[in-house]
Amino acid sequence: MKLKEKLKDRYITLALFFIAFGIAIIYQLVDLQIVNGKKYYEDSRYVTQKEREVIAPRGNIYDRNGVPIATNRQGFTLHIVRTEMENSEFNDMVLQLVNVMEKNGDKFQSTLDKYLTFNPITFNNQSEEKIRKWQKDVLGVKESNIMKTPEEVFKYLRDKKFEIDEKYTDEEAFKIMRVRHEILLEKWRFDTGNSLCLAKDISWETVAEIEEKNHIFRGISTDVEPIRQYINAEGIAHVLGYVRPISAEEYKELREEGYKNDDIIGKTGIEKQAERYLRGKNGRKKVGVDTNGVLTNDGIVGEPAIPGNDVVLTIDMKLQKVAAESLKNRIEWIRGLGGEKNFGDADAGAVVVQDVNTGEILAMASYPSYEPSIFLASSDDKEAQEAIKALNDPENKETSEFNRAIQGVYAPGSTFKPLTAIAALEEGVITPEQEILDSGSLTVPGNKTFRCLEYPVHGHGYLNLKKALETSCNIYFYDIGMNTTIDKIDKWAKYFGLGELTGIDLPNERKGVRANRENKQKLYKNQVDQIWRPVNTAMASIGQDDNAFTPIQMVNYISTLANGGKRYTPHLIKRVLKYDGSIVNEATPQYDEIPVKQSTIEAVKKGMIGVTTSIDGTAKEAFKDFPFEVAGKTGTAETGRESTQSSNAWFVAYAPADNPQVAVAVVVEKGVWGSYAAYIARDVLTEYFKLDGSEKIDDSIEPFEPVFTQ
Repeated sequence: MKLKEKLKDRYITLALFFIAFGIAIIYQLVDLQIVNGKKYYEDSRYVTQKEREVIAPRGNIYDRNGVPIATNRQGFTLHIVRTEMENSEFNDMVLQLVNVMEKNGDKFQSTLDKYLTFNPITFNNQSEEKIRKWQKDVLGVKESNIMKTPEEVFKYLRDKKFEIDEKYTDEEAFKIMRVRHEILLEKWRFDTGNSLCLAKDISWETVAEIEEKNHIFRGISTDVEPIRQYINAEGIAHVLGYVRPISAEEYKELREEGYKNDDIIGKTGIEKQAERYLRGKNGRKKVGVDTNGVLTNDGIVGEPAIPGNDVVLTIDMKLQKVAAESLKNRIEWIRGLGGEKNFGDADAGAVVVQDVNTGEILAMASYPSYEPSIFLASSDDKEAQEAIKALNDPENKETSEFNRAIQGVYAPGSTFKPLTAIAALEEGVITPEQEILDSGSLTVPGNKTFRCLEYPVHGHGYLNLKKALETSCNIYFYDIGMNTTIDKIDKWAKYFGLGELTGIDLPNERKGVRANRENKQKLYKNQVDQIWRPVNTAMASIGQDDNAFTPIQMVNYISTLANGGKRYTPHLIKRVLKYDGSIVNEATPQYDEIPVKQSTIEAVKKGMIGVTTSIDGTAKEAFKDFPFEVAGKTGTAETGRESTQSSNAWFVAYAPADNPQVAVAVVVEKGVWGSYAAYIARDVLTEYFKLDGSEKIDDSIEPFEPVFTQ
């Protein structure tokens, strides 16, 4: 019995042991499969963890009322990381990937296209030196083995460099080459296991198929990235600018600031000017590659991306739209009018609208314009690339991104006459009521005779300043200009910022030229032509000779006149906001006081009011029935090519005349008469003051057509 009991005890003990062991096993299985199953699974399949950059969204750009102009949308990017795949297997996967993208309408961009094209196989418009350098630096070809024909390069890439199987057609092989070339460019990064971005802005269909077939597309993953977009931006393209991939030159300059060679950067306009604000700070996240070569997107965020700051402009988009559309439509209208001295060739121009009491630019339009979104098109979009090439052609101003508002320099014509009047009044040469005889002609030293353009036989008769401005009498201004002298006129032109950089917050502003002794010596090589003569003073007095100013200078000059002598620094950036809404920077109006007497301002203002209200006013038709007085001045600026093309048309104004709020400057290249440009200003002022009965732009309008060329 004792033996049986001992055996029984041993069996019980053994049974308990096995039960306990079984329970332990079951616990471990539960822990492994249920409690921490996901963690253990993830731990088991991770071979390596690498960091991937998280692209920060670029800051938004808004108008003064919060209307979005430049924002970001969600886009999908395609990434690849090195896996332990045989070369043949890798090539097969690459081809499948490209086929999926093509099926879904996605474009794969490759730098190989810069050098080599397919069907036919040719070098793509690159110099022999660049082809040679590419073979050495990128393809790793020795100097002694440099290939001279594209067919040789193609065969080398197919057979030796990428070892592409004969089972693939040449077309399929080229598809593989395009992807492999991108990896080759970043070989060091790829070989160290870092992820490379192969394509941006791919479709959801491609993303879904890649995720579904991740067992095929080993080392391939997708991610979300912000893509720049512009909203109704054609009318403000020159102000806004655009973004594009950083150039090699820019990268060399900016890499110390943390830029990478594949970054997007502002190229023109506000996008460039405010780059330091708009650029965000990229973040980092870890991604893992499992034993099957599958990349996980469930990365651990190590450093979150910080969005760029938002930029609020001084621009009013409603006013901007009216300015841009009126400029375009009026140019077409002028071309169709016909008439004396109209060659039907009006083709370009600019409008600038400024708050006279702050210097803020409320609208700035340049025509022809362009759609900034075109610069976001893929390199495979041939139509877009041809358009970009034309836009970037500095010799082709018809279609270029040339911003006429700050880069176009034009003789101001008779819009300069208020300045000549200011100089004559301030220097004590004339009084407002003093009358000067226009007998029909004026002979200046050197036996140069000028004739009255309106009444060459008998002239306007006796005129005071107000009447001279109303009628834009050249003889009057020749006379007072000669007596004032060019040096004093130049002094006052400089006071008002003409021929000087305004300091506007846009890149590539041009300075222009004032007609004076110093510039005459700089502009002309012939010593005889460098001599300043009385005829030069006479012509400079009416805004001709070497005078050439930008529309931004002209609107600032008129604003300074309107506000009584404060020359503001014009600006477009109103404030900069952090992504959380807090203010980073806010513009403070900056100005210089011009030493001009208020009596001078009032005297000139009376004449400018007469331009739009008097029976003899050169812009009376454009502003007839306007609900308040506008102070303006027309200008028909000769270019020296009047035998074959129309003169340039100018109009400058501020309103209301008795309480100035806003100034406008308009120039139309080959616009015939300054009175024609006045209609654009009327459209702008009608919108700014929200007046009823806004005039429509159509052929029913019968503008006043003067018979003189001021």
